[in-house]
Amino acid sequence: MKFEVWPGPMEGVGRGEFAGAAAMLKLAPRWMTPFIRITEVIPAERKIFKSIVPYLDSGVPVTVQLMGNNANLLRECASTVTANPAVSGINLNFGCPSSRVVKHGAGGAMLKNPALLADLCKTVADGVPGGTVSVKLRSGFINADEMEDIIPQLTASGVVDKIFFHYRTVSENYSSLPLPLREERIKRAVELCGSVPLIANGDISSVADAERVVDFTGAAGVMIARPWLRDPFLLRRFSDPDAPAADRGRELFFSALKESGITGGALIELAKLLWGVKSPEFQRCVESLQSQD
Repeated sequence: MKFEVWPGPMEGVGRGEFAGAAAMLKLAPRWMTPFIRITEVIPAERKIFKSIVPYLDSGVPVTVQLMGNNANLLRECASTVTANPAVSGINLNFGCPSSRVVKHGAGGAMLKNPALLADLCKTVADGVPGGTVSVKLRSGFINADEMEDIIPQLTASGVVDKIFFHYRTVSENYSSLPLPLREERIKRAVELCGSVPLIANGDISSVADAERVVDFTGAAGVMIARPWLRDPFLLRRFSDPDAPAADRGRELFFSALKESGITGGALIELAKLLWGVKSPEFQRCVESLQSQD
């Protein structure tokens, strides 16, 4: 493979047994965990690792994602997490568009102050092996032109070794944008990154999509989140063209999810993501699970 392929850290989905089921089928070549939120205190070490143990047990490289705006607390948490040899890196989330997260000054809200971002990265990187972190961000808070200031400040910090870039702004949330505009934003972000690798994120749902984005923009790789739930073997298909097709892949993954211990409402929610609420497969899953109650 000529470029990196990453599964997106799906908050609210990629927890616990989900990662174990994916590992069972070798669906991901590496992981970035859903974010660990750091607010006024650092969660107990036992609680932190409980949420990421299935990732650490997967046998592939694991980057742990943290989110917050207190540099010292993030540094302390990062130091604790990276003491585990199964953790390969720390990623800082500066892109979450959730109104609740933004209201508290974390996630995408951090993009309002690029200089603060760089200082925060330096503080956190000082507490981890190798002295570097990666960041996940959007093209800006209100306007994509904001990346003209944001990205250079991050790369100039000397501690950011990779940027995961979502082409939308925080204010655009998950709205649909024309393909040419998406790719032009990614291409410009790659230019601003210089020698720092950029991983493109957002609306990539096939191998062909990924190849087109990388070829046009010069990105070092792609990150794919929810589209690979509809095609669970999608990430494997980049290195194995004979991996099961989407329909068969959903069946295999759903069986693995059940085998891993997911039940009830959590299993129904995953079935909804795999097939869609209007599909006959989803309706059969619901009926089958209800008959077991």
